[in-house]
Amino acid sequence: MDREGIDAYKQTQVMGSSPGRLVLILYDHTLGCIRKSDMRGASKGLVELMSALDLDYQEISGRLFSLYEYCLELVKKQKYEEAGRILAEMRTMWAAAIKNMVKEESAPSSTER
Repeated sequence: MDREGIDAYKQTQVMGSSPGRLVLILYDHTLGCIRKSDMRGASKGLVELMSALDLDYQEISGRLFSLYEYCLELVKKQKYEEAGRILAEMRTMWAAAIKNMVKEESAPSSTER
């Protein structure tokens, strides 16, 4: 597949994704940059993850912000392995949360039974 086709596929994947799926895509991008020791790409990904937080839920978003900020510091110190380990765990938890939400949304409600 040529580069133009790959870019079109990626754009279609992003444009058709739910907000939860977009965060997973962002995790994947950031982790890929960390694996390549790409400080600039990893930093951009972490900043995007920070900006995606819903600050109306201060307790959880504040904690996530602190973790992203810590990972950003690690990346700037070129401690990619540690930053990658933390982000990989967070990505796994996010994927599990989305999976549970999808299950709950597809389960019949108590009024449907």
